[in-house]
Amino acid sequence: MKTAGDEAAVIRAGVTAAIRQTLEPAAVERAYPGHFTIVADGHWFGQENTWPGLDSWQMAGAYLLLGRTRLVLDYFAYVAAAQRPDGNIPYAIVPADPPPDHLTTYNKGMRYPADVFTFDAGRPGYAPRRWIGSCSHWIAGINPLGALAAVSFVLLAAEIFTATQDQAWLAANLPAVDRAAGYLRSRRSPNGLIAGAGFYLELPPRHQWDGVAQCYVAHAWRQCAALHAALGRADVAAEWEREAATLAARFREVFWRGDHFAEYVHPARGVVDTHGLSDVNWAAIAHDVATPAQADAVWPRLMAEPAFWQADLPTQTVTRPFAYEPWEFVNAHEDVGFEIPVAQTYDVAAMGRVWFLEWQACRRRGELARLRTSVELVCRRGLADGGFWHERYHPRPDGTVDHTGPRGYGEYPAILVRAVLGNPALFADAWP
Repeated sequence: MKTAGDEAAVIRAGVTAAIRQTLEPAAVERAYPGHFTIVADGHWFGQENTWPGLDSWQMAGAYLLLGRTRLVLDYFAYVAAAQRPDGNIPYAIVPADPPPDHLTTYNKGMRYPADVFTFDAGRPGYAPRRWIGSCSHWIAGINPLGALAAVSFVLLAAEIFTATQDQAWLAANLPAVDRAAGYLRSRRSPNGLIAGAGFYLELPPRHQWDGVAQCYVAHAWRQCAALHAALGRADVAAEWEREAATLAARFREVFWRGDHFAEYVHPARGVVDTHGLSDVNWAAIAHDVATPAQADAVWPRLMAEPAFWQADLPTQTVTRPFAYEPWEFVNAHEDVGFEIPVAQTYDVAAMGRVWFLEWQACRRRGELARLRTSVELVCRRGLADGGFWHERYHPRPDGTVDHTGPRGYGEYPAILVRAVLGNPALFADAWP
């Protein structure tokens, strides 16, 4: 029989592995002060590249909890230097010299050389260098991830201020945060929703109004409001609160299906709700976008649904992963101009970004036993693979999962550290 001591030992070992084998080796500051790779040894996704769209924000939050504040401040300064005049933040930043590879394939959204910028850290050992960011996706007509990096930038600023309470830093950086929030506002469509396709999904891209994106943008605007309030700027804070409330109300109006939230809204087919329960439900609760009555209605369904944890691994994006239809795939919408080497449902998988929403929703609902169990399961998965995690765990029809993406990817380790170190009372017996 498993005991609480066994569970605590597993969690302690898993978090220790996440820190020592992934997060610490990734933070080598190779390219600039504050630089870290999103894979433990940098062997995938570029040893000098930066990914501000999700991965780096998730890891930066873990580094803050580990006391690596200077690292995160330097990382934020680098990303801020890449911000476009319209306020958008690149979801990828790579060296500009020589010209980047794949400018006709995966990097075809780059505006080279128009978006090249020079970053001078002003630190010994780091010469000024030229970089270029990408804000436009290789799926050009749909442009998934369109809201991702700007949201991540706003949320990281809020986390930095929470950790430091440095009002001078906040005053200096709030204009950049405001520009990012304003860029998100510019993405509002005539239907009142924020365009951006899959917030963190590319294949399939949830063309065009993803429910997760609506929840994250509303959350980011609330955080922007809180930052203004911290500096005594009540009028601006109230403006961002109104923006968040308006978007949240529109989301509820469009996405609520009576006992759950739909997945996305397609420009031709309307509301799409055919893949079972989705991560949108976790997002609506985690980011306090659902009303209390809606949260009460959907929560029993979420708790009773085993498919989110296929093969005991939190958390799958949807509970009916084999129900996607060909009209939802990228190749039904456009010819991207090159062969995509992975499946059209590559992002229909268990990923740390979905688990992040789930455990935040559990914390908000007081479902602490499930939160702790999910942490233990994630730890067991990593420990079974030598203390490393992969990027995705795809569901198989037989109930197992198949891992893809690099071993040593930083997402699950970062979310694990956030869960344990960010909830110290719950994990006091399992502190690494």
